[in-house]
Amino acid sequence: MRQQRFSRLQSLARQWLTSQSVAETCSTSASTSSPYFCPILAQQRFALQRRVGLHTSRWLAAEHQAGTKAASDVAPVSMRTLILALMAGAGVTYATRLYTDQKLQQVTAKSQQVVGQASVGGPFELTDQDGKPFSNKDLLGEFALLYFGFTHCPDICPDELEKVAEAINTVEKWTGVPVQLVFISVDPQRDTPALIKSYVKEFHPRMIGLTGSLDKIKAVSKSYRVYYNKTGESDTDYLVDHSIIHYLISPEGEFVTFFGKNADAPTIAKQISQHVADWQAEHPGYHKGRDMKAMVAAGAAAAEPKAAATVGK
Repeated sequence: MRQQRFSRLQSLARQWLTSQSVAETCSTSASTSSPYFCPILAQQRFALQRRVGLHTSRWLAAEHQAGTKAASDVAPVSMRTLILALMAGAGVTYATRLYTDQKLQQVTAKSQQVVGQASVGGPFELTDQDGKPFSNKDLLGEFALLYFGFTHCPDICPDELEKVAEAINTVEKWTGVPVQLVFISVDPQRDTPALIKSYVKEFHPRMIGLTGSLDKIKAVSKSYRVYYNKTGESDTDYLVDHSIIHYLISPEGEFVTFFGKNADAPTIAKQISQHVADWQAEHPGYHKGRDMKAMVAAGAAAAEPKAAATVGK
């Protein structure tokens, strides 16, 4: 009987993660909201949590009534049950986040197939680290990789910028193409051009830092489906919760693909290099005189033994 009740809890959790209705809901809302801000998914998740909680309560009540000891001598929830519940909760949270990432990737790919390109990105007018006007037109001609963050970020942003700097160096080594790294602040209240200038130079000599008015930052964040929200009551000491995504932009200024937090530097480098080679195949005048496909293949082949040796250690 106990095993049947526990199996019922597992079944409820699987319903939440594999529900087609959740997938369809997030697929529909992904084009109009941020990747990690799906209200309907949150509502369904809350409803299921209530169902699991109710079922768990009934289970515990039945176990309590069936016990042979007095209620005062028996703990309402055993340590083992508590540990299992915590582990299950952590697993559900991780699986849900991963599922959302995968659905966003699928929705983006489907959008590209249907209308030719995903509805991500667009024109913007901001200010660079030298206090000069900078727009999306200044990125035309080469690939660019955009990241939205803030200079007071304690760990995530530095880790992400170091990762993509390593990836871009690999791409340039394999192809000779200087992919432009761009950091866009979602904290214009504190991130002045001077502060951003000192910040971006710590990661890559060619990284461009951009900021602007609150309205302009809201506009560019909305066009790239970036979610951000200031956390904390202080006007000066606070953090900013935001999407952790890198956007690859083509030499014509159009969205190509994106990379999440789970993508490591070698993976990003390999995929961007392949996009560069594919772009040259479709645009023969792009870096004419270089066989990008052959260069990328040679670079990837040379990197594989090193990667295998690292794993072996």
